[in-house]
Amino acid sequence: MTEKHDAINPPPSLEIDLNLLVVFDVVMAELNVTRAAEKLSTTQPAVSKALNRLRRAFKDDLFIKVSSGVKPTPKAIAIWTPIRNGLADIRQVTQPSVFEPATSSMTFTIALNDYMASLFAIPLIQRLSQAAPNINLRFIPSTNIDAPALLEQSEIDLAMGALSASKPRLQLQTLFTDRYVCGMRKGHPLAKRKLTLDRFVRADHLLITLTGEPTGFVDLILREQGLQRRIVLTVNQFALAPAVLADSNLIAAINYRSVQHSPYVKSLHLTELPLAHDPIHVHMMWHDRKQRDAAHSWLRSLIAEICSHL
Repeated sequence: MTEKHDAINPPPSLEIDLNLLVVFDVVMAELNVTRAAEKLSTTQPAVSKALNRLRRAFKDDLFIKVSSGVKPTPKAIAIWTPIRNGLADIRQVTQPSVFEPATSSMTFTIALNDYMASLFAIPLIQRLSQAAPNINLRFIPSTNIDAPALLEQSEIDLAMGALSASKPRLQLQTLFTDRYVCGMRKGHPLAKRKLTLDRFVRADHLLITLTGEPTGFVDLILREQGLQRRIVLTVNQFALAPAVLADSNLIAAINYRSVQHSPYVKSLHLTELPLAHDPIHVHMMWHDRKQRDAAHSWLRSLIAEICSHL
């Protein structure tokens, strides 16, 4: 016999309290029950109780305990987007997000490397001092590899750099493109001759690597051609590279913009790399949970506008 449902006896799917979906949304965003409870201003047992009710309703575990907190099941991942969007639409109607830059005293945390900071930190601070004088910024170092995890764990608001969205809940926006050039001091022997691939390989090299890896993209390209270069020095700061190049016989494949904005630029000779390579696409990355946040959207627009003039 087919079970009948009416207003008095709704199907189980309609018996889910809206508050339970709010709990689900926050746990998905935080991937940690304790942090979710703090965000919801409730207790951890209350969140766990709500999750148990959701598990019964959806007939799925939804979350599995891991060392860092919880991991969503495929079912949880599949239902999160429609639930999150539905809750966002409800909030837009009942509690429109209001953000006033002139009076806000928020703090935004951005993960980026020194190359990115050197390009846009000053114009950003100048713009904030005029439009949002009470807003604070916190820059933390980023290796690009750790940025997705920091966003997943709500440790940062934004990440900037040569990033890729390795997880489905991360959003990317291209800010600008850059290219690699070969840099060396103006009096370097190779500065007076055409930089051939053979001369490039036989030179002593400086490598800039944020992760501490002993090789870079140049070495991958050379390896495909059966070639290898000697890396004399490895550094993890873009700002240090021009200073080293200006006072040594090392050469380096380096981001053009990082040299262009360096105080050592007049002491350097820049030329094209003698090997084909892809351009550098610099992105801004954030988590889905911030997509419709008015303050976050304002900051993203401001950064994108500044970077469009770099």
